[in-house]
This record gives sequence, structure tokens and C-alpha cells, in this order.
Amino acid sequence: MLTLTPPPQSGVWSAISGLAHDLRQPLSVIEACADYLNLVLPPTDHRARQQLQLLEQQVGEANRILHEALLKLHYSDEPAEPATSRPLTKAASAAGTY
Repeated sequence: MLTLTPPPQSGVWSAISGLAHDLRQPLSVIEACADYLNLVLPPTDHRARQQLQLLEQQVGEANRILHEALLKLHYSDEPAEPATSRPLTKAASAAGTY
């Protein structure tokens, strides 16, 4: 588990952590919809399942980009503080990254 220790307050960090929070909600909703579609789509609908897999991959990619941006900001010369200790999405939770 990655734990970031809070350095001094930063306006930039506050803005980015707010953005990260704002992005978590739609990513989580998209992820929940994908989970539901996995349950209800017939196994024979290969094209829809391919599109669903692409959607899940892109949610994971968006999560990775957001996570890396937060880490870069935290470890840059700019003072920062962690936004939160909860995972960005269930993919982050499963991977053990926060």
C-alpha cells in the first residue's frame, strides 16, 4: 500500500486532488456499468463483449494516468499533500495502488 506523507499545503495540490476526486466518480460509474453489462450480455454477443473489454481497459488506463499524475505531483519540487487514501477505482484497489 502506498502512503503519501503530507508536506506543506499547496494550492496546486488542492486543485489536482479536487480534480482527482471529480474524476473518480464518473470512472466508478463507468466501471459499475461495465460490470453490469458483463452480467447481462449474452456470451454469444462477441462484438459487444469486445467493446466492453475495450471500455474496461480504457477505465484502467484513465486510472493509471491519474494515479501517475498524482504521484509525480507529490514527488515534484512543489509541496503537496495527499488527496485521500482511498483507491481511485476498483482496479486500483485490486492492484493495491492508491
